[in-house]
Amino acid sequence: MGPGDFRRCRERISQGLQGLPGRAELWFPPRPACDFFGDGRSTDIQEEALAASPLLEDLRRRLTRAFQWAVQRAISRRVQEAAAAAAAREEQSWTGVEATLARLRAELVEMHFQNHQLARTLLDLNMKVQQLKKEYELEITSDSQSPKDDAANPE
Repeated sequence: MGPGDFRRCRERISQGLQGLPGRAELWFPPRPACDFFGDGRSTDIQEEALAASPLLEDLRRRLTRAFQWAVQRAISRRVQEAAAAAAAREEQSWTGVEATLARLRAELVEMHFQNHQLARTLLDLNMKVQQLKKEYELEITSDSQSPKDDAANPE
């Protein structure tokens, strides 16, 4: 086995990795396409990998479930936060509406009071106008009678 064999093995591994990054699931690198002859550990490593495969699969499933649970929990938390924010905005909106209604009620009470004051003032003015009319009529009648009285009583 020469130095070129090692380089070819690395090239095969790197070619097998292209196009895999960015996947949403867990990724396990492929096994090397070549063995390092002369190294007695390569068969031991393969046997350990085969024995560990169910463990790795179980670990992969557990991690996938944990990741999915974490994502769902994060989404659920975001939904709850959005709902809480919407409820807070709605509460603020209702608080604003209630405050506006309270101001309008206060203005209506004030306008009602002013309306009564204006009605009293108008009635008072009407009574004074009627009184002035009577006084004017009495004055006119008294003025019209006084020349007759002056002519009838020459002093």
